Amino acid sequence: MTKVIVLGGGIAGLSTAIALQREGFDVHVYEKTKRLKPVGAGIMIAANATRIFNEWGLTERLRAKGNHLEKLLILSEKGKMLSSISPNPVPEQTIAIHRADLHQVLMDELGTTNVSLGKGANHVLQGPKHVRVSFDDGTEAEGDYVVAADGIHSAVRRQILPQVKNRYAGYTCWRGVAPSARLQLRSELHEIWGPEGRFGYLPISSDQVYWYILMNTKPDNQALGALRIADLAKRFERYTPMVQNILQLADEESCLHHDIYDIPLLDRYSFGRIALVGDAAHAMTPNLGQGACQGIEDAYVLGKCLGSNLESGLQDYENMRLPRANKISKIARQVGIMSQLDSRLWCAVRNGVMRIAPPRLLRGQARYIYEYAY
Repeated sequence: MTKVIVLGGGIAGLSTAIALQREGFDVHVYEKTKRLKPVGAGIMIAANATRIFNEWGLTERLRAKGNHLEKLLILSEKGKMLSSISPNPVPEQTIAIHRADLHQVLMDELGTTNVSLGKGANHVLQGPKHVRVSFDDGTEAEGDYVVAADGIHSAVRRQILPQVKNRYAGYTCWRGVAPSARLQLRSELHEIWGPEGRFGYLPISSDQVYWYILMNTKPDNQALGALRIADLAKRFERYTPMVQNILQLADEESCLHHDIYDIPLLDRYSFGRIALVGDAAHAMTPNLGQGACQGIEDAYVLGKCLGSNLESGLQDYENMRLPRANKISKIARQVGIMSQLDSRLWCAVRNGVMRIAPPRLLRGQARYIYEYAY
């Protein structure tokens, strides 16, 4: 049986392992953390990814833990509608969920038998028939193929493409989850654009709301990093009342803060018997909610391609996935530039243009992102 080593136990890595397992491969996952624990905040699984999960029989489990989204709304800081997008080719096909719940569903589907923890890869050595992986703890593993799903800081990508450096997007992010019972939220994602930054929120279950803030700054700004939720609430006090309502319920201890990075567009995802997937291949800014979704697409396509033809499978995967993932990454960065304008004059100009833009322009982009099928 053909053995595939998957490096990384995040969403892209576990999805890849499931896809390969479904094709009959002997799959072994190696994750650098020593213990799997609930991490992250909320995440949106858009229709292009839920279509794959539906084929794998996972959708009902995800719906049971999450919340379906009917619309994506963009508002000005005063609450005026700038744009409205339906992300669903069919009803209830976009799911908002806690990242930890999604991770658990994937782990339950895969099983833990061939998952090894505390195994951070530091070197890969490729031969004519096998690939050997060396880990930080001094151990090694050998397989027929290696799939690097080890994230934006991928050790495998760094070895193969040392010239590729992470690229700062120009803004930093706070994320968290708050109780939502008192908020009377609709099944919608709201993103509020204004000169102080962006505030977004979406219900991820019957009693939880995921919120996030994006603010322009230089990288590694220690002063901003020290801000508390009360400080953020003060900064956004002129935004719509829901911003204050959510931040008053937010939990300081579970609030996450990090700068936003992506990587330059790559021209290759496959290298002999090694392939990059997820953020290792195309780490993108979060402005379309497509980072994890594109990793799930990678997993699905890689499984089908390698399952169909061992000789050309990785190259076929690259040919199918690279143009689309790169295009979506490019769009995400462009949306970030537009949404992060912090001049009141340019915000007013942008808002005016968005209000009069023909809806067909957004619909065309939404169809490409959400309705794409392999």
